[in-house]
Amino acid sequence: MKLSFILAGALALSSVGQAYAQSELQTRPSVPPAQSLPPVPPAVLPSLQTEEPTRYTSSSLSLEAGWGGPYGWGVAYAYQLQPRLDINAGLGLGVGGKIGVGLRYYLRPQNALSPYFGVNVARSGRIENVEVTLNTEQATYSMAPSGVVHLRSGLRWQPGRLGVLGTLGYGARFTGDPVTFHNGHAPSAELRNLVQIISPGGVEISLGLIINLGR
Repeated sequence: MKLSFILAGALALSSVGQAYAQSELQTRPSVPPAQSLPPVPPAVLPSLQTEEPTRYTSSSLSLEAGWGGPYGWGVAYAYQLQPRLDINAGLGLGVGGKIGVGLRYYLRPQNALSPYFGVNVARSGRIENVEVTLNTEQATYSMAPSGVVHLRSGLRWQPGRLGVLGTLGYGARFTGDPVTFHNGHAPSAELRNLVQIISPGGVEISLGLIINLGR
């Protein structure tokens, strides 16, 4: 009798537990199965804006002529330090021999036609016993070596291996007046101005033929 009572109680407890479990499952919110997220595409980096290749090779040779240039009627060699910047050195003939060095900065070296700005330092050699006549006035003078700073700007046209360099500029002497008149001659203002025009410094108008060397 006691055993039957115990079994009946166990069955009742089992029924209550099953009913509680079912009610608990019904009250819980249903959780959808985890869904896989679509793959994230890799970040696309913006392409870097690279400068177009320069038309100038690493080195070039130029033949130059004109009035007031740092190398006179002469020859110059240039080396490209950067696509926009070169260092150049040259020598030639002008009022005495000339030798110098300079820098040029190009605004658009990737184009066939590019403006540029430059600066040069040049030295002019000594000349002796030069005779000059203006109207009826005559004089003899000598010219000491001079140092000149040239400020320059112009255009470089480089369609291929051969190019053209046109320049306007101005040269300022930093070594004083190099002219000495002989025999104590005191020239007129007109004659002195003439000598100053042909002495180192002043306005530059020059033209050069540039040859790209190498590739």
